[in-house]
Amino acid sequence: MRKRLSFLVMIVVIALVAAACSSSGDDDTTTTADSGGSATTTAPAAATTTAPAAATTTAPPDTSGDIKTGRGVDADAKVITIGMLADLTGLFAPLVVDITDSQLAFWDDVNANGGIDGWTVEIVVEDTNYNVEQHIEKYEKIRNDVLALGQSTGSPTNVAALPKYKEDSMVFIPLSWYSGWAVPDFDGGLAMEQYTNYCIEAMNVLGFANEMGAKTVALATFPGDYGQDGAAGVKKAVDFYGMELVYDGEAAVIPGQDQTEVVTGIVSSGADWTFLTTNPSTAAEIIGGAAQAGYTGAWTGSTPSYDFRLLDSPVAPIIDASYYQSGYNVPWGTDVPGAAKMTEVLTAAYPDRRPSDAFAIGWSYSLSLQQAIKAAIDSGDITPEGFAAAVNSLTAVDFGGLAPSQSYAGSSNEFVQRASAIYKPSLEEYTAAGGAEQTLSQEGGGTTGSTESPSGGFFTSDAAAAYDFSAACYEL
Repeated sequence: MRKRLSFLVMIVVIALVAAACSSSGDDDTTTTADSGGSATTTAPAAATTTAPAAATTTAPPDTSGDIKTGRGVDADAKVITIGMLADLTGLFAPLVVDITDSQLAFWDDVNANGGIDGWTVEIVVEDTNYNVEQHIEKYEKIRNDVLALGQSTGSPTNVAALPKYKEDSMVFIPLSWYSGWAVPDFDGGLAMEQYTNYCIEAMNVLGFANEMGAKTVALATFPGDYGQDGAAGVKKAVDFYGMELVYDGEAAVIPGQDQTEVVTGIVSSGADWTFLTTNPSTAAEIIGGAAQAGYTGAWTGSTPSYDFRLLDSPVAPIIDASYYQSGYNVPWGTDVPGAAKMTEVLTAAYPDRRPSDAFAIGWSYSLSLQQAIKAAIDSGDITPEGFAAAVNSLTAVDFGGLAPSQSYAGSSNEFVQRASAIYKPSLEEYTAAGGAEQTLSQEGGGTTGSTESPSGGFFTSDAAAAYDFSAACYEL
C-alpha cells in the first residue's frame, strides 16, 4: 500500500501545484493594483513593492481635514492602501491564488467606477508561502504603509502575527476560519472574520451526516488551530447526536509525511463517514489510499480540505461517488443577485481562467472590506483605531446571496456565523462542461462541478444552533 499511496499523492500534488503556478510566479515578490489600473496576476516575477523594506513604526494621524486619517491613508490624494499577506506558493496556493486575483479584480472595478465616495483603494500583495516566519517578515515590510489587511492567509500564521496586529491596531480579514477570530478577548476585536468557523462548520456537517443515517465517524486532521478546531466541532457534534467516534485521528495528519497509519486507522474503523481537516492534496492521498484498501464509507471535511481540481486527479471517481463538500459560499455559476457583477468583472479580467468557487470568497471578502471603509469614511475617522471601530459597528454585511450576511456587533454568541452549506461534486457535470479546459468566457461560464446543495442551501444544524459560543472551541 505504501508505494501505491506515494504514487497517487505525487500525481495529485503535481496537478495542484501546476494549477497554483498558472497564476503566480516563483519569486517571493509584491505587486499592487493601482487605483484605476488593471488587475494583474498576484505574483509576477518582475513585480515591485510600494512599501519600504524596514518600516516598523506607526505614522501619526493627520487631522488637518474634515476626516481624521493615519497610517495607510493619503488624505490629499484620497487613496487608502490595503495589504494582503497571501499564500501564493504554499500548501493552499491553488485556492489562495484564485481568492487573491478575485480581490484584485474587485478593487480595480471599484476604482474604475469612482472608488468609495471618491476614495480609491490601492492593494499591496505579499506572498507568505503559508510559512510563519515569512508571514511575519512580510508583515514587517508593509505594516507602516497599510490601513488594514484585506487578506491574511492561515491559522498558525495569523496567530503568530496577532501580537503585532494588536500593537498596530491592524484590522485583518483572516483567510482562516479558526473559531478564536470571533472572540474579541482573543483577537482584540481586530479580526474581520467571515463565514462560519471550523468548529461550527463541523457541527453542521455532522448534523447533515446524521440526517443521512451516519452512526459512526472517523476523524483525521492536521495538528494546530486549523485541524484541531475542526476536530473539536466534530467531537461536540458526535456527542450531541449520539454518534460514535470510531477512529480519532485528531492531529495525526502531518503534512508531507506518509499517511499510511492514518489510512489504516480509517479503514479498520469501518466508519460510515470520515471527516478530514487537511489541505486538498493530503485529502486526496488519504481518500485514494483508503479506497485502495477497501474503505467504502462517505467522505467530507472542512472547506479548505477540498478543491474542485481534485476532479482532474486519480481520485475523481471517489470524490464523485462519496465526497460531500462543505461550503461557506455558493459555487461558481449559482444564480444569486451578487453573482452577476462578480461574473461580469472576473470574466472581463480573466477570460481564459478556469471557473473557481474560491472566486466568491475573494469577492465577498472585498465586499465586506468595502462596506467597512464606507462606514469609516462616514464616521469621519480613517485612522487604524477609527477603522476598527467602524468594522465593529457593522451589523449586516450583505453579500448578495454569495454567502450568509455577516455581523460584527454585539457578543460573540450573537454575531458568530452559524450557517454553512453542503454541496455534491459531480464529475459528469464537470466533464460535460469541459473539465480542466473550461474558461470563464465560454458559453454558460463553466462549472466547478459543485452541484446544488443537498442540504437545501445555507443551513444551521441543531448542534450549531444550540451551541453557546463564548470562547474558541480549540484553545491555543
